[in-house]
Amino acid sequence: MQVGQVAHAGPPVGAGEDVDALQALVNLEERQATHPFWENRLFLACKAGALRLEDFRYVFSQYYLYSRNFTRYLAGLLANCEDDLLRARITENLWEESGGIDVEKRHAQIFRKFLQEGLGIPDLAAIEYADFSRYFVREYLDFILRGHPMEAAAFLSLGTEGIVARMYGIFVEGLTKAGVPEEQLTFFRLHMECDDAHAFTLQQVMLSYAGERGWHARCADAMERALTLRTRFFENLYDAIQMRRVRSLLEKIQARKSLVANSEGGGFRHPAYTRGTPLYTNAIEKLNIDFAVDKLPFQAEVLDPRMVRIPPGKSNEHHRHAHETVFFVLQGSGYVLIDYAPQEVKPGDIVFAPRWCMHQTQNTSNEEMLLLAITDFGLTGKGFLGDYDKTARMKRAAAAK
Repeated sequence: MQVGQVAHAGPPVGAGEDVDALQALVNLEERQATHPFWENRLFLACKAGALRLEDFRYVFSQYYLYSRNFTRYLAGLLANCEDDLLRARITENLWEESGGIDVEKRHAQIFRKFLQEGLGIPDLAAIEYADFSRYFVREYLDFILRGHPMEAAAFLSLGTEGIVARMYGIFVEGLTKAGVPEEQLTFFRLHMECDDAHAFTLQQVMLSYAGERGWHARCADAMERALTLRTRFFENLYDAIQMRRVRSLLEKIQARKSLVANSEGGGFRHPAYTRGTPLYTNAIEKLNIDFAVDKLPFQAEVLDPRMVRIPPGKSNEHHRHAHETVFFVLQGSGYVLIDYAPQEVKPGDIVFAPRWCMHQTQNTSNEEMLLLAITDFGLTGKGFLGDYDKTARMKRAAAAK
């Protein structure tokens, strides 16, 4: 439900109290809309298109524990609610969540179908839930069972159902950017359409207690609790995604296994001044940019050695990236700008470019400049969440203007 849709919310709360209760509800909804929850790193990654399909497999496999327990939360409120009419309304919500008499329309079943067909998770029974996922679900249920029905209703309306349309819109944006087709997003579209009505019913329960002492503060605290629990859950998911991306590499390091077996036919020496595998080129005449980057054929996992070639009088792009780089000048002379400070270089010199440092190399000699660039891209390329090329390459359309 949006702010401004509260004129008919809930049963009467007593003469002279309607305006105060409704104004308090508007205030609560405004606090909900501006809560730090909306800036959690998982949401930011979704909006930026930084998450891959494999990341979403993990996110929603963990979210499944919450989803398949959702009817328990409603049942907990139902058991504690004292008004039979409001219990009937909650029962309607439960009936809809359960799909009525059609098992295939159960929301939990639709979510299972999304996991299996949309994300390609065949065996849901094999999902291993993280401790933080179990904590999230346990605390959710515990608050509803132990709390006053007024607080549980605020927890479930303002802090849960009332955020679904906006929250699932963010997930849909991220899933679409990760390549999940629209026909697999039924679960999210369904909830974006129906959960405002569910939130309205739960607000009726909350408003029925508006005459209680400290009603506004207690409802605000309950909403805060729900949003804080979910924020922690999403932040933990983000941390877990990063760790999962580099875990296999760290496990190999800890296992003390040699990489010699990965090098087919040797692969330990690259002949001097010979080209590697073309990786990237760019030439923009008006910016005096002209260069090429070759990848050297070593089977490294963390280091990523490259050869940078810059024609006489030309430069490479002024850019930055997540990986660290050490440049060894093999041929040619000129300058390497490190955060706009020029470092004069000649054959045999070594220059370090820290991660995220703006840098550019200029060849002022009359011969091709050859730079051996040793980066840690094998690590940062796995751990960085986002489009790596967008951080490391000049936007050609902008440069051409």
